[in-house]
Amino acid sequence: MILLMMFIELNAAVRLLIMDLARALEEVVIRVLSSAFSIKGSRVDGLTGAWVGNQKLAAVGIRVSRWISYHGLALNVTTDLTPFQYIVPCGIRDRQVGSVESVLKESVSSSEERGARDRFNYNARQLMDVAHESLLREFSEVFQLTLHPKPISDLDILNG
Repeated sequence: MILLMMFIELNAAVRLLIMDLARALEEVVIRVLSSAFSIKGSRVDGLTGAWVGNQKLAAVGIRVSRWISYHGLALNVTTDLTPFQYIVPCGIRDRQVGSVESVLKESVSSSEERGARDRFNYNARQLMDVAHESLLREFSEVFQLTLHPKPISDLDILNG
């Protein structure tokens, strides 16, 4: 799973309504699925997240306090989906949780197209790397920002 968290000061930056912000985060994931993995993601009316058919591949969360939004998304890339069989994820009974890896495996096994298996023959680390790079690129485009990523080893959270 890749977790992407961004902090935006609402009254100085994009001035989006909270639901517009959630939809923009969903758009980031839908673009990642399409551009990086040729997966057609979508939204489901009345539910948040990014979906492929009946499967939720990404969750979106937003908190606003003192005009600052704390928001993020969680994209299931190579997530072990077994634990989700024992709970009702997000309180949604008639839907499933999926991952990029599981969708790709389904598409390759059901595809008769020659070369499909080669095109999606990534190991877990490669899937995570591709998803990470694509998330940064698509987030920058959707929010019209220039990102300056730092390695996790440079962050102060590790020194405390």
